Amino acid sequence: MALAVAAIALPAQLRAEDVRLSSATSTGSLTLLADSVDFRSDLTRVYGRLSGRPHTSNRIDFISVRGSEGAETESSDIDGVDMKRWFQWEDDGIIPVEIDFPAMKPQTYMVITVQGPRGESIWKITNRTKKSKKRK
Repeated sequence: MALAVAAIALPAQLRAEDVRLSSATSTGSLTLLADSVDFRSDLTRVYGRLSGRPHTSNRIDFISVRGSEGAETESSDIDGVDMKRWFQWEDDGIIPVEIDFPAMKPQTYMVITVQGPRGESIWKITNRTKKSKKRK
């Protein structure tokens, strides 16, 4: 039993995560309200919410990111909406999303380019280190 628990817990401890709190500015037809970016050894995940006008539709066809180090890479996955499929904004105009990119070193800022039938949107994300809680 103890061996099984250790086998499950060990990979979780080995996975290095560097979570950064984030804020974003957006231009274009799609607005991102950024929450955080998780820099992992296997991927980089952007957590946020798309914001739009209720009861209208939009579509994302392509997403790429360029970090503060200059390399540009394409998104490998998005959760919350489907790539190249129309989605509709509900009453509150908010859709939670998680966008995955290939693994990268922690970045102080990122520029995400989104393309769809309503044109190009640019999301500029600023990342800051998550403060740890002090123990008494």
